[in-house]
Amino acid sequence: MKSRILIAMTMAALAAGCTRGDAREPEARGEVVVFAAASLRESLQELGDAYARQTGTRVTFNFAGSNDLAHQIGAARGMDLFVSASEAWMDTVQNRGRLVDGTRRDILSNTLVVVANARSTARMADPCALAALPFRHLATGDPRAVPAGIYAKKWMQNVTCAGKPLWDAVEPRIAPTPDVRSAIALVAADPDVAGLVYRTDQLAFADRTRVLFEVKDGPPIRYAVALVAGGANAEAARGFLAFVSGQDAAQLFAQRGFIPMSNQTAAAP
Repeated sequence: MKSRILIAMTMAALAAGCTRGDAREPEARGEVVVFAAASLRESLQELGDAYARQTGTRVTFNFAGSNDLAHQIGAARGMDLFVSASEAWMDTVQNRGRLVDGTRRDILSNTLVVVANARSTARMADPCALAALPFRHLATGDPRAVPAGIYAKKWMQNVTCAGKPLWDAVEPRIAPTPDVRSAIALVAADPDVAGLVYRTDQLAFADRTRVLFEVKDGPPIRYAVALVAGGANAEAARGFLAFVSGQDAAQLFAQRGFIPMSNQTAAAP
C-alpha cells in the first residue's frame, strides 16, 4: 500500500511539474544556438541569460576558436548565429554561402596584452623585453589559425628588435593553443609560462594572472556577428542578434573590457 501511495504521489508531482514547466519552459518559445569565439564566454552567457529572462527563448552556446567554429559551420547545420573574433573567418563562412545576407556586422574590438602568472615577478618595460623574459613558453592561440595567435604574430612581426622582428626571437618558445582561453589557462596554471592574449581574457583570470605589457600598436581586432543560413530558429536568432548588437549589450561588453564598435546598433536589419 505504501509503495502504491509513493508511486501515485511521484506521478502527481511529475505531472504537476510538467504542467508548470510548459508555461515557462524556454523551448516552448524556441532555442537559439550560437557559435561564438571562446573569448566571449562570460559576456555572451550573461547576455544569453538576460535574453532568456526577457523573452522565454533559451540561448545555448558552442565556444571555441573562431577557426574551428567556421569549419564546423561549413560542415554541418543547426546553428543560428556566428560570433567570430576574426573578420577573416567570418569571410570564410560568408564565401561558403552560409550567412544570411545583410545581417553581418562588426560589433566589438579588443587589445592584446602580455601576461604572466600572478606569482611571477617578471617585469616588461618595452616590447623587445619579451624576448628576454625568463619563461619556458609563450602561450597564445595557434598563430596559423586562431585569431588571437594570428593577431599576436602579426604584432610581433611588426616590432623590430636588434634589427630583426620580435617574432624571430620568440617563435621557438611559442606554445600554440586551440583557442585563447586555453592560452590564458596555461599562464594561470604555470609560473613558467607567459602569454599573449586578449585584455578581456586576462580580466576573466585576473585573480591568477597579471599584465606585463599592453599592446597599443597592434593590428585591428574585430569581432563580427551574423545570422547563419538555414538555422533552426531564424526569428528568435534575429531577435538575439538585435539584443547583442544593442546599447545594453555594448555596456556589458565594455564592463568586461571589450571595445564596442561605433556602429553598434540596437536593431537587426
